[in-house]
Amino acid sequence: MQESTPLHKILVAVDGSEQSLRAIRYAAGVFPPNRTQIVLFHVQAQLFELFSDLDAYPHYKSRVTGLKKWATEQKQDIASVMDSARAYFRQKGFSDSAITVKTPSKNLGVTQDIVKESYEGYHAIVVGRTGWSRFKDWLVKSTAMKLVTKIKHIPIVVVGGNPEAKHLLVAFDGTHGAMKGVVCVGALVGMSDNHLQLYSMIKSDKKFWPGEDPYFKIDNCTSRIVIGKEKIGEQLEEARTRLLAEGIPPEHLSLRIHTVDRDRATHIVRQAEENDFGSVVLGRRGLITFIDEFFIGRVSDQVLRLANQLAVWII
Repeated sequence: MQESTPLHKILVAVDGSEQSLRAIRYAAGVFPPNRTQIVLFHVQAQLFELFSDLDAYPHYKSRVTGLKKWATEQKQDIASVMDSARAYFRQKGFSDSAITVKTPSKNLGVTQDIVKESYEGYHAIVVGRTGWSRFKDWLVKSTAMKLVTKIKHIPIVVVGGNPEAKHLLVAFDGTHGAMKGVVCVGALVGMSDNHLQLYSMIKSDKKFWPGEDPYFKIDNCTSRIVIGKEKIGEQLEEARTRLLAEGIPPEHLSLRIHTVDRDRATHIVRQAEENDFGSVVLGRRGLITFIDEFFIGRVSDQVLRLANQLAVWII
């Protein structure tokens, strides 16, 4: 008897904002229902403790009544969002047993409570790029941006705009971080109808194909990848092998190498946007040199800033 494939546990952060609803739709579209356990997670503010203190002051009593009504409505709104989210995941093929709702009261703060929860056996976290207040997100870091800096033990997927979920661009430079990104995304979305492209960049003086086209492209990775004497060829072949082993059909896997001398983050985002990829997958430490990090910042950070209409996986 064949053992069943273990489920991957995914935390989807929900605050009721439009962007968190888009994150829900994205998660339902990108993760295979038969291999995924979804946890819809919302941190509730502890408002009623404040109300009990205000009741002691007569001149606040009339206001407390309105605040309590507002808090009750907020709780009902989140319950409605969660019910709708469950229904949407069921519509996409997830079983009832594969969907869990958790709404704990705020303890350490929204960001810290999500971080704490992320250590409870999760394989990835999905969060909307912005929350309820776009103005607040502009003034200070949004919860998503804070989570990117704090969650490094599992992949975090920051969903901006309303991205197409079935086409993923996997930025790959052969480093350990980039290969880790390949392994993680393959495990999480393999054996599904997703399309993946391995996207690598080399310097123009290392171009090995004839003609003036700055791209070398393979649309169907059915056979071994051999790219001259360049080491990247061996690394791409290993990446291809690992993705196929995770159940990605060869006809759903493509390869593109681009001659680029600088501004790699811009090229990654442009490649995704111009070729209808809704997601960009990046290793945290890939595509970077010490000089880049010190003077410019990580490529993953730059992509995250530029790709405000895409889902960015930081692995």
